Amino acid sequence: MELKKLFSPIKLGNVEIANRIALAPMAVSVYSPDDSWPKRTIRYFEERAAGGTGMILTSFTRVHDKLATGPAPLTGIYDDKLISSHAELVERIHKYDTKIFLQIALHGCKFGGLEGPSAIYSLNYNVKPRELTTVELDCLVEAFIKAAIRGKQAGYDGIEVHGGYSYLIGAMISPALNKREDKYGGSFEGRMKFPSDIIKGILNMYPDYPVGFKFSAYEWLPGGVDIDLAKKIAKHMAKLGISFLDVASSSSTTTLKTSEYSCVPPMYVNRNTLVPLAEEIKKVCPEIPVIANGAINIPEEANSIIAKGKCDLVAIGRALIADPYWAIKAKTGKSETITPCIRCNVCHHQLWLGQPLCCSVNPFVLKEAAVQPSIPSVKKNVMIIGAGPAGMRCALTASRRGHKVTIFEKKPYIGGMMYPGSRPKFKEDMLRVLKWFEMEIKNSSIDLRLSTEVTPEFIEENNPDVVVIGIGAEPIIPDVPGIGKDSVDFAINILSNIEKYKGKKAVVIGGGEVGCETACYLADNGFEVTIVEILDEILYENKITEIKLRLNDLIKAKNIKILTNVKLNAITDEGVEILVPYDTQMGLSEGGRQDGIEADVVALAVNQEPNNELINMFTMKAEEFYIIGDCVSPGRIKEAIESGENIGRII
Repeated sequence: MELKKLFSPIKLGNVEIANRIALAPMAVSVYSPDDSWPKRTIRYFEERAAGGTGMILTSFTRVHDKLATGPAPLTGIYDDKLISSHAELVERIHKYDTKIFLQIALHGCKFGGLEGPSAIYSLNYNVKPRELTTVELDCLVEAFIKAAIRGKQAGYDGIEVHGGYSYLIGAMISPALNKREDKYGGSFEGRMKFPSDIIKGILNMYPDYPVGFKFSAYEWLPGGVDIDLAKKIAKHMAKLGISFLDVASSSSTTTLKTSEYSCVPPMYVNRNTLVPLAEEIKKVCPEIPVIANGAINIPEEANSIIAKGKCDLVAIGRALIADPYWAIKAKTGKSETITPCIRCNVCHHQLWLGQPLCCSVNPFVLKEAAVQPSIPSVKKNVMIIGAGPAGMRCALTASRRGHKVTIFEKKPYIGGMMYPGSRPKFKEDMLRVLKWFEMEIKNSSIDLRLSTEVTPEFIEENNPDVVVIGIGAEPIIPDVPGIGKDSVDFAINILSNIEKYKGKKAVVIGGGEVGCETACYLADNGFEVTIVEILDEILYENKITEIKLRLNDLIKAKNIKILTNVKLNAITDEGVEILVPYDTQMGLSEGGRQDGIEADVVALAVNQEPNNELINMFTMKAEEFYIIGDCVSPGRIKEAIESGENIGRII
């Protein structure tokens, strides 16, 4: 498919952008002590420019080092001594046909900040902020203007003023957060004065300099910005002469609450989540270029969104983390070679932890200088046992380095745990990664042998130079009566072949991620489902809040019953027998009350452990061997791919 709209140029003010693809301004959480750009971050941006991205929007740079900024480290643009660092970044980006815009902002009372528009309690704040004085806000207007001047001096092609996510400017705009009665509050015009004075101040200095405005067209707070107010904000800013509008949304950062418009939509939410917001803004500002956000991951969909007039550019964050060359691959008709983002939100979670950005499918984020592997002096015959993500990644890397690689997989398909994990419709992103691996292997020199079980004797007969063991882990079978009944099977088997299972009622033992996804998949296939979890909550081990909340939303939408603090006692002919905690009014704390749940299918979503006995037998048959993935310790796809890549590089 020809992507004419996506790869047509567009002007933002007097600056022409080669295509409609912008790198979304997502932080990477690597910071220098002096607030300058770290070398790793510069290389991170440069890699995306080299990959054909038309426009780089830098991550958040603060305009003041004391006022309205929290304790978290950030890159700064509040002092002339920082200009040289920014100039270096600009110079690196300008080696390519890419423009770069500086995003300027302040956190306000978010992320540990202590100052905001009003001294009020809010779900948006961890603490009640100190209200900034009128004089302080006047000072901050000047700080934003001076930051833009420094950006211009550093050579940036334009500026994006960040008024989204309920940061300081977003909070000043919000009726829910700005209760001031001075010139910076009290009415729509008063709330808009702070960003307006910033924009006017920059354009007074540089009338032809492109200045854009990012804002939240939806704010999850009661009484916050809704789409009607967002349209009013957009029209107000357009009259000031801005060059573009970057349309975002604000989600909760302090409470376990989902937003109608998730600002970082995970795999359980449809793609292109915020496009409807951008479309509404475009309707009222038809002459202003509008940037859409929200899991716009597929080139053909991005092209269609622009072609239909819903927006003019697309801001791509996680998909460009997963594959820096997203744009050039799409432009050259090789969209199928793009490493897909699975929207697991591991990257976003890293930022919440204050840790450097990482990616489940791209082990070279912030390690771009190390992408090219070394070529070994001796080419070896490598046997890889297991075609899970670790084994496949190891095989691809080792084969690219010149080794003769054969993968042996006992199942008739590749993927390991990825295969069952990609079956439900709501796991479409995982299916795309699985197809990508399949295509990469097909286009490589790898010899893939499916439905081939490896034994120690098989290894001896083939006599490889290297054995890589990636056979995954095995479910731990609960020691309860009736566990061998025909109604019982492991969740991964049910996910893999749902058509095999008949009946009306199902019980899933285990409320972890696999158990909850299995429950949803069973419900999608007509079963009445109950989740039985021994802990006091489901998804206990999943610490990625947005993933946890959205999967809980799916469970509720599918009317799945959840029983927590409940132990599996036995499998019966009718279903399962469980042990329910005593009612505390009875004064009993030990043991529990037996109860039963009818079930035609019992899915075991239990913990797994490596088959160390088999692994050890394999290691006895090779002089050079490596153990990767879940064979070492059951984990996420991120750890599996990293372990495969690391071993593929040292063979």
